[in-house]
Amino acid sequence: MSLDETPLEKTPLDKNAQVGPGSVASLPLNVKIRNHRGTTVVGGYEHFFELTASAAHIWRQIDGRRTVSDIAALIAQEYDIDQESVVQDIVELFTELARHDVVNIAQGESRA
Repeated sequence: MSLDETPLEKTPLDKNAQVGPGSVASLPLNVKIRNHRGTTVVGGYEHFFELTASAAHIWRQIDGRRTVSDIAALIAQEYDIDQESVVQDIVELFTELARHDVVNIAQGESRA
C-alpha cells in the first residue's frame, strides 16, 4: 500500500442496508463472470444475473477501491450525462447484487 492510500473499512453490508455514494463494491471469490454472444452473465453460488450493456459497463469499473460516486463520475463524463442519475442507477444495481452475494460492499472515501 502506498502512503496516499487509505484502507477501506471492511464492514460487510447487511443485506437490508442501503448502498450509497460512498460505498465501494468488490467481487467475492466465488463470483463467476461469463461473456456469451455479447451478453455478460455474473453470479455467485445461488444467483445469476444477465447484465444490460450499461450494467456490464458499470460492472467493469468495480475494482474494490472506487466508490459509487467515483464510478458515476467516470460514466457521466464518458457519456455526458447527469452524474446524480448515474449514482442512483449504480446504487440500485449494487444493492440488488449485494442482496444476492454477487458483490461485497464496504464504505470508503471518494478518490475522484
